[in-house]
Amino acid sequence: MVLSEEKIKSIQKKLEGLSDEAKEKKLQEILSGMTEDEVAEISEGRCPFCLIGSGQTVAHKVFENNDVMAILDINPANNGHVILFPKKHFGVLGQIDDFLIRELFSVANKISIGIFEGLKAEGTNIFVANGKVAGQNAPHFLIHIIPRYSDDKILFQWDPKELEEGDKIARKIIEHLPKEKKEEKLTRKKAEIEDYDDFFPGKA
Repeated sequence: MVLSEEKIKSIQKKLEGLSDEAKEKKLQEILSGMTEDEVAEISEGRCPFCLIGSGQTVAHKVFENNDVMAILDINPANNGHVILFPKKHFGVLGQIDDFLIRELFSVANKISIGIFEGLKAEGTNIFVANGKVAGQNAPHFLIHIIPRYSDDKILFQWDPKELEEGDKIARKIIEHLPKEKKEEKLTRKKAEIEDYDDFFPGKA
């Protein structure tokens, strides 16, 4: 536990008697002065997906391992709409390490196959709403896997615009791509070796 009982009581006292709007504003102010681990601990206590992942809330589970869980959405776009998420609390995709991202999308692909075969879906949408302005309405990072059928009236569309200054835009993105850390390279190399061993035992 990162936060001491004394600090938790201090936070609770600061929020006492405030309206919901004032309480949210005060909480954001408190969070801004905390470490990343402290923020994660508080977020986990308030996040419904953390409660589901830890077994404190019941859900219709489709998949689970040590790191991730997939459940049926209780307000589905179509029946069989699955929500996949890491058990550890992450707000957005950029907070998650590459290896957990790899696992999440590997599992998403397996669930998509299960939806095709089990529900006779004609297609699937696999998507992430990454940030509030992008439509994210949960405090926890989620991957949606939605079964699709002809004439199901679900729309994923936008008005296409003409690309302007393509070279300049591409350069800006490239310049700000995160660099892989040394320890991540070593871990990735180890994972590649383990994958090789799985396919070719005794030959590594």
